[in-house]
Amino acid sequence: MTGPALLLLLSGCYVPHEAATIEDSKQVYKQDPLPYYDADYRLSPGDRIEVTYHVDIEQKDRYEIAIGDQIRIEFYHYPQMDRTLNVRPDGRVTVPYKGDIMAAGRTPMELSAAVNELYSDFLTMPQSTVSLIRYGAKIRELKEAIRTAPRGQSREAVVQSDGTVNLPLLPSLRIAGMSINQATEEINKAYGKSVQGMFTSAAILEATGNRVYVFGAVQRPGYYQLSGPTSVLQAVGLAGGFADFGEAGSTLLISRDEFNRPVGRLVDLASVLSTGNSGQDYFVRQSDVVFVPTTPLGRAALVGDAIRRMIPVNLGFTYTLDDTVDIVGPN
Repeated sequence: MTGPALLLLLSGCYVPHEAATIEDSKQVYKQDPLPYYDADYRLSPGDRIEVTYHVDIEQKDRYEIAIGDQIRIEFYHYPQMDRTLNVRPDGRVTVPYKGDIMAAGRTPMELSAAVNELYSDFLTMPQSTVSLIRYGAKIRELKEAIRTAPRGQSREAVVQSDGTVNLPLLPSLRIAGMSINQATEEINKAYGKSVQGMFTSAAILEATGNRVYVFGAVQRPGYYQLSGPTSVLQAVGLAGGFADFGEAGSTLLISRDEFNRPVGRLVDLASVLSTGNSGQDYFVRQSDVVFVPTTPLGRAALVGDAIRRMIPVNLGFTYTLDDTVDIVGPN
């Protein structure tokens, strides 16, 4: 039997198995898209973050007594004065005849030396030993606060309208305007004051403030969520494209410099469209403003209040507005 005939016979008579199907068009696995934001994205009200808690297992050179710890103070020559004490919320403990002494923030040996000095005018050759009976109370309290979290040892939090975030055992922290790395440092600094042996990592789950504002001579002025790297021309496309009277050659991009001040840049989108040279375009960033004028803009028109008036009022936490605005001409 010839090769083509054999192939025809096999194709007509032999089917190893039917094609796989999914019942009722159900999707077996769906992965939510990762939020898009550039490296210097500033956290905004409405953003949703996840803080994951980790126990620091590295050996430490010292352990400082913390609020909630239970300690035992024993006197070598005066056992009747031995006491088991709980460190109060003010960080102190009360010792016999002498009253309060600060315990939090000291190592057991440092506290022992302080106790000896305190009793030097009361006892002959005071020699005390401080030992830890129960410690890590704050970590246990924190674990209890997050143990029912559906995502494990973590806590989701939303940046509030005032720019703060609420996390277990902490007062409200203002993190709006920070990068996620800066916010993580701020969170760890706050926890470090009361919870030893623990550190956190934070990630952005939803970047609602990742917007570009497009207005002027476009079809649909407004703000648009960035779902990926977006150029000025693409941002205009999100807004429906240029209006008939729009001056594409004088499109204005208002962004931030390294000092978080507004910078105006003229972008000749007319040239980009006519030549196809995308190198003349720029990528927009969070809270950038794209303005398409109706007449050609000159450098003299792009100073001071002219740009300040174009920046939406609710971007005060994003831009540092002062009396100077840098202007960059078209490349």
